[in-house]
Amino acid sequence: MVFRTITTLWAAMVTTTLIAVHAGAGILGLLTGPVTMRPDVPPGPLRWLSRIYLASLAVLLVSMVALIAVDWTGLDIGARLAFTGLAGLGAVIVYRIVQAGRESARRLPGWQRRYVAHVYFTYVSLWIGFLVLPALNLPLPYIAVPAVVLLVLAVGHVLVTGYQKRLVIEP
Repeated sequence: MVFRTITTLWAAMVTTTLIAVHAGAGILGLLTGPVTMRPDVPPGPLRWLSRIYLASLAVLLVSMVALIAVDWTGLDIGARLAFTGLAGLGAVIVYRIVQAGRESARRLPGWQRRYVAHVYFTYVSLWIGFLVLPALNLPLPYIAVPAVVLLVLAVGHVLVTGYQKRLVIEP
């Protein structure tokens, strides 16, 4: 009985720690993402913020996979499918930010727009994740969640389209 209690406490502490790490990385990503949106970040503190953004996305993915692994046996099939899908989305987000870095390094014609599109995908995904969780607790989550997602996508589209129009495209 004592061993089971210790195991349960340990699992609860690990889960709580992973949730805190995941949330902290997400907030850090929301704060550093706008700097990363700039295709040609000059050397110095701004470049470090872009690297912190990349690291925050990696920590988000790793902490989410760890959370899923720790809680796997307690999840029903629906939760397992949902969290596996979210982990897949997390992998796509990390892939897209790596692609943005490759675009920046290669600098082929039109690279700035492709770079911004990759970073935009990662950043808007962070906002959706950040806002969907509270929307799940609203009185009508089946309406609130899609509405939040559509709102974030619409606002993000307007902002990134305006930003892309102001970009100076190198030949």
